[in-house]
Amino acid sequence: MEDDAAFAELVSVYLERDEDAISVHTAATPEEGRELLTAREIDCIVSDYDMPEMNGIEFLERVRETYPDLPFILYTGKGSEEVASEAISAGVTDYLQKERGTSQYTVLANRIHNAVEQYRSTRALESSRQRLSLLFEESPLGIIEWSESFEIARVNDSGREILGYEEGELAGTSWETIVADAERDEVGDIVEQLQSGDGGFHSINENVRADGESIICEWHNRLVTDDDGNVVTIFSQFQDITERQTRQRELEQHRALIHAANNAIITVDESNRVQSANAAVEEMFGYEPSELIGEPVTTLMNDDTATRHEAMFTRYLQTGEQTRAWNDIEVEGQHRDGSRVPLSVTFGEVVQGGERLFVGIIRDITEESEYRQELEWTNAVLSKLLETLPIGVLAEDESREILAANDHLLELFDIPEAADDLVGDDCERVASELSEQFADADGFLERVNEIVGEDIPVDGEEVELADGRTFVRTHEPVELPDGNGHLWTYRDATAQRRRENRLEALNRTAQELINAESREAVAEIGVTAAQEVLGLNANAIHLVNADGTALVPAAGTESVYSLIGDPPTFTEGDSITWRVYETGEAVAIDDIHDDPDIYNPDSPIRSELYLPLGEYGILIAGSPTPDTFDEADLALGRLLAGSIVTALEQIEQLERLRDREQELSEQNERLDEFASIVSHDLRNPLNVAVGRVELARETGELDHLDAVERANERMSALIDDLLTLARQGSRVSDVEAVDLRGLASGCWANVSTADATLDLQTDRSISADRSRLQQLLENLMRNALDHAGDDVTVTIGDLDSGFYVEDDGPGVPAEIRGEIFDAGYSTDPSGTGFGLSIVEQIVSGHGWDITVTDGTDGGARFEITGVDFA
Repeated sequence: MEDDAAFAELVSVYLERDEDAISVHTAATPEEGRELLTAREIDCIVSDYDMPEMNGIEFLERVRETYPDLPFILYTGKGSEEVASEAISAGVTDYLQKERGTSQYTVLANRIHNAVEQYRSTRALESSRQRLSLLFEESPLGIIEWSESFEIARVNDSGREILGYEEGELAGTSWETIVADAERDEVGDIVEQLQSGDGGFHSINENVRADGESIICEWHNRLVTDDDGNVVTIFSQFQDITERQTRQRELEQHRALIHAANNAIITVDESNRVQSANAAVEEMFGYEPSELIGEPVTTLMNDDTATRHEAMFTRYLQTGEQTRAWNDIEVEGQHRDGSRVPLSVTFGEVVQGGERLFVGIIRDITEESEYRQELEWTNAVLSKLLETLPIGVLAEDESREILAANDHLLELFDIPEAADDLVGDDCERVASELSEQFADADGFLERVNEIVGEDIPVDGEEVELADGRTFVRTHEPVELPDGNGHLWTYRDATAQRRRENRLEALNRTAQELINAESREAVAEIGVTAAQEVLGLNANAIHLVNADGTALVPAAGTESVYSLIGDPPTFTEGDSITWRVYETGEAVAIDDIHDDPDIYNPDSPIRSELYLPLGEYGILIAGSPTPDTFDEADLALGRLLAGSIVTALEQIEQLERLRDREQELSEQNERLDEFASIVSHDLRNPLNVAVGRVELARETGELDHLDAVERANERMSALIDDLLTLARQGSRVSDVEAVDLRGLASGCWANVSTADATLDLQTDRSISADRSRLQQLLENLMRNALDHAGDDVTVTIGDLDSGFYVEDDGPGVPAEIRGEIFDAGYSTDPSGTGFGLSIVEQIVSGHGWDITVTDGTDGGARFEITGVDFA
């Protein structure tokens, strides 16, 4: 449960990615969390500590009332020994503090996995005990539990019924009691094997019932061992298969006869004439068996087959030499109607009544022939598919002989041979030759031999080549008809790794820009980033003013400006820079010397890349841009531009803050009060930004960068409010007479919507710092719009010692009125939580007091008192 939606979404993505078995459902409030517990089967709860309605410990106590054993992990940014101690005392399953970076999500996934496994194991153990008891008593099979000396400890009802004993008669007796005398030696060996754990797990024995009747039983024996592998007890399941054994023997005989009847069976004499034939001959050849008696066996053959048969038969009669062709001869028979019949024939000699006869078993292999044709077609399709795959493929058998390779593999490794020429070659020799292309030739060979030797499946393993390329390979052990084999694939991932490196450089640059303390530092970082992230040989970076009237040098060194002269002009409608600015689209321009309205001919600058960013724009000047500059490059450029603008704004604000160190020192005590809250709120969007950039790097999906922009905007809003508190503090200067009505009207124009209404019931002038009072009024008006909606009515009226601002919205619950002025407190997930804190600071700076109560129409009413009237 997490009240920050963006962070909750990021954690969900990583948990479901790291653990396929994890499915995440999120809740923003404890109430939503309780509803989820009711609506779904939840295996584990992960909860933040700081939440709007109650903290994580209070939520845990509420959950334990209904779900006393359900795993509960407290995952919070508010880490302290006090919170940890309270969590453990309350019965939390685990406690984990939020950190920066993505490794924390793997740790969280492991904690969840372990907690759920232990929870399920406890429940499963009890269930297993119940099932075992039920199995023993209700099983239709006989079950015997043996003691350590292999005496019967207990037997179920089915077992007693099979063996014909009453309850209690077999307990304590030896196994020999139920085994026939003739089989005791053999069963004794089985008993010894079971006791030593070496075998005897299945057997078929002759057993003796209580009435002396012999029966055949099939036994399945199972050992139960402790953690050290020692045999604790032995269970045997058995059943009477006496009738089944008899039926099995009869069935095998019948099957043999049926099998024989499915094939045409004929006998011929030494003159090669048919002496007998079975009924299957008619179905196969169209002749009744009686019609073939005395006819040459070649009646069933076409001319070619008849010629071959007569030659082999004559040679055998003369020499007694039987060739391989006598077994499973594939020939073409001939049906009575003259049609072709594919056959498989096996001949053998028998002597009956002193006469030599030759028995032929003939199978119709029409379906096999069709199957073979289909197989050949399938192999042709697979061969074509192998050639068209966009990855290199190689297959080898167990002896490391190459079975197949495609042209793409040869292209990747620049092998001059044809793919067919590699078939049959020694794969180990080929790998040895190719190893020289890799950055670590010996390591490449050692890893290949390790994979093959241990049959290790490999997916997405990267290997670096000496020329700087990166290949990704997979390996799958495969089963072949004559043993095991190996299937390898290789693909060139150089471009993908380049994109990932650029994303990593962008992430690193964003962190460096956040920490930059001067415009010069931004210059150095920005120029380097343009080279690393965008692939540009940048010399300087310029920031376009919001009003579009001038280019201000935002980055670049003194030596660079000595080369390029003054910053480029920005004349409306008359320069390349203006034309790309006017379109509002990112544009790369090569060879700008052709249009001298930008630079003089002596300038080393040869190209520009313009990247719009809201009211600003970033112009990167340098040597020629890459040959291609696609949407992915532009997206990276926009993010880089946003980071530069944010860094410059931060620096401007920091410069102003340095001029007001005295004021900051006065505010230190107040800043300490909300520092922990700010760090908590900033950590979530920062983690979101870092996590999404890593996902984009891994998957190549640029949609993740949208979440990075939203996280940057969130951090920017938080920083703005933080800097307002830090910059202005509670100091009030330039106190003058201010027309409250006139000032409020101007403030309303800055913040209102078309549907909102301002009701002014004051004509007073008060003594105040005009700019600070304006900020106070605008913050209260925005607060009303945020919580009461766009159609809110805001009223400003007089009090005896001041004035009030109220709305007709939902109001402020009494139980939180003491907290709403705390820095970082907000009931709106999208708010920063500093607006009312700034209001309270301005009130305090004037020496006034502020209270919140119910409005006239039930909304929120803020009363400011202690005001001096002018």
